[in-house]
Amino acid sequence: MKLYHIDRFGTINEGQTLNLQKKLYFDKKEQNQCLNMILPYYKGEVSHHGIHYLLNNELAINNVMSLSCVMDIVFEYERMLNYKDKLSRYQSFFAFDSTGVKEFIKENNLSENFYKIYEVSSDYYEKFNMRLISGTAHFNIAAMAKLYWENGKDPYNRPVLNEYLLKFPVRVIKEVKLNEIN
Repeated sequence: MKLYHIDRFGTINEGQTLNLQKKLYFDKKEQNQCLNMILPYYKGEVSHHGIHYLLNNELAINNVMSLSCVMDIVFEYERMLNYKDKLSRYQSFFAFDSTGVKEFIKENNLSENFYKIYEVSSDYYEKFNMRLISGTAHFNIAAMAKLYWENGKDPYNRPVLNEYLLKFPVRVIKEVKLNEIN
């Protein structure tokens, strides 16, 4: 199966092999303390996603975390408690199948000037319904996390949008245009 990554930050290139990041640098003392507490759970290695959502204090406004960041932490906590055999979102690379990449771009009204699509591959991946990453209160987010990790049915009957968590190393095969994807 062909999988695709939407690169909105210009961080990957054709032919590249991506790995977990082992060395992380932070300027603020409180970030170093956080890092020292968290990284042992991940053997000192996290993905770009992990750095962004788990360790980046810039997502907090007036010391209040964004809902997206809170959701990600709750989902990871649920995985650590009850689904240890699943890939961590903080140690995964994200991709879509051909249907998902088209749907994500359409739903988010992404302009082709602001992203590139790359075909990617990995020796191992897991598939989950991205729509389940939702909620507005902790109890609701926790319930959705359980459904996500179990590949459960969406209680809101939204159309499925599969995301694929790829285990590193990830190979960036080639850049593709949206109209080239079948």
